[in-house]
Amino acid sequence: MNKIRKCGLLVIILAVMFSGCALGGEKMIGKDAAMQAALTDAGLTADQAVDIDIELERDLRSAWYEIDFECGRTEYEYKVNAYSGEILSARTD
Repeated sequence: MNKIRKCGLLVIILAVMFSGCALGGEKMIGKDAAMQAALTDAGLTADQAVDIDIELERDLRSAWYEIDFECGRTEYEYKVNAYSGEILSARTD
């Protein structure tokens, strides 16, 4: 019976980790809102950005969007908190 409880607990933990829900009940802002946060920080509009790549990344404690796009000859790389929309890092090349 102890093994059954452990398996059940493991299933619950994995379900929470991969469901996209925070343990505190927070909801993710979504890719569009994360992209808008990055564009606002860069001082650009959506029609100026090309070659856009947005990926959701997460670990046991947090989740963030990795956003890459170009405008002209400049490449932008952003990490945006998936719950708050806060810019975690920004880099241009």
